[in-house]
Amino acid sequence: MNLDDPFPIGLVSQRTRSAILCEFQGRCPSIREMTQIPDKQWLATPGIGSTALGAIRYVIDGQSPLANISPQAGMDAEELLERLLFVQEELRHISNILKVKTGRTLSNEARA
Repeated sequence: MNLDDPFPIGLVSQRTRSAILCEFQGRCPSIREMTQIPDKQWLATPGIGSTALGAIRYVIDGQSPLANISPQAGMDAEELLERLLFVQEELRHISNILKVKTGRTLSNEARA
C-alpha cells in the first residue's frame, strides 16, 4: 500500500466512515494523512472509540491488531495498554453478541 493512496474507507464500518469523513471535511483522506493523526486525537474524535481505532490501524497496517504485541517488537507500555484495552472491548462486544443470539435462540426454542 502506497502512503499517498486513498485510505480504503470501505473497509471500515459505516460509523467509522462517517467519523473519518467528518474529520476530513467530507473527503476521503490518503493513508499518509490517516497515519499522521495520533491515537489520542482519534480517540477524542466523535464516533471513534478503541474498536474503530483498531479497525483503522488494521486497515493501515494490513495486519491483525494483535500482531507484534511483545515488548521485544518495540512497543512501549502505553501501546501495549492500548492494545489490551482494544482486545478487552472486542471481547465485550463478542460477549454481548453471543448473549443476544443465545437469548434469541432460547426464546425461540421456548415458544416451540
